[in-house]
Amino acid sequence: MRRWVVYTAGCLFVGIIGGGLGVYWKYEPVHHFEQLDVPVLSRPSIPVEEGVTAIKSKAAVEPTPQVTQQVPAKPIKSFNVLLLGTDARGDENSRSDVVIVMHIIPSTRKINMISIPRDSRVYIDGVGYTKINHAHILGEMRGGNEEGTKEALQTVSNFLDVPINYYMKTNFKGFEDFIDTIGGVNVEVNNDIYLLHSGVTLPQGKQHIDGKLALSLARERYAFANGDFDRQSEQTQLLKTIATEILRPEHIGEIAGLLTKVKKDIVDTNFQDSDIISLAWLFKGMTAEDFTTKQVPGQSGYEMDPLVQSRLYYWIPDMVKVKEISATLFKD
Repeated sequence: MRRWVVYTAGCLFVGIIGGGLGVYWKYEPVHHFEQLDVPVLSRPSIPVEEGVTAIKSKAAVEPTPQVTQQVPAKPIKSFNVLLLGTDARGDENSRSDVVIVMHIIPSTRKINMISIPRDSRVYIDGVGYTKINHAHILGEMRGGNEEGTKEALQTVSNFLDVPINYYMKTNFKGFEDFIDTIGGVNVEVNNDIYLLHSGVTLPQGKQHIDGKLALSLARERYAFANGDFDRQSEQTQLLKTIATEILRPEHIGEIAGLLTKVKKDIVDTNFQDSDIISLAWLFKGMTAEDFTTKQVPGQSGYEMDPLVQSRLYYWIPDMVKVKEISATLFKD
């Protein structure tokens, strides 16, 4: 009898240790992404223009897109993720209201982020210079959701002169539902903020908000002194809060159970379940110092838009500085 007990206990012990090692081996971020065949969804196909702070009008000569030469694949030490928040409700065509690129470095647990203003003037093949948030709807009009994603991926890749490996896209309703699915989110605001879209004032200080208020906060720009740039700061703060407070490895069991619910709130992504769990592990212990955030340098201006055939407000990027940021923060 004693031998049977010892034998059974030994088998259970070996099984538990083996299972734990298996989970570690599968989901530990550095190992997971080093062993993974990380996809490359888009590569820059238009050379980044140097010294451009004022963009040519449609009447000027447009540059001809040039496909970059493919280089042999090499082990990826880091990867770039495009986060898209579209302004659609339901099945309507949509513009990208939120455009954020994250450069994730698993080995050092560092994340570099840049938020691209939706009014940024960029070159879109076949159209010319227009607003970056037009890229998604142009693709959707041509071929539905998949083409909208592809157009947004390629436009951002061209603009930053970097490849994009992953993407995650959601819309207004999906974002609301996502925040509600994880039980809301904690935020801290420096001053009272009147949220136009919900008609509610968020008081100064720390508070717990639901999906509706989180969406209103992410969309708000008129209540801030610096408009869209302050809005981008609030968006990145929301992302950090969600990442550091919700996606923690000690919640792996909860995250696994929520994956089905959460994925229905995400319109589209090429992340696999194992990737999401590994990213959750990656975020363990990350602090504000582990995130580096940048905004697109440039200036305000009005230029002709080829789509509406009239002058529109734009944020006109300083491409020299954009290229410097890309080289420093978004490339190995």
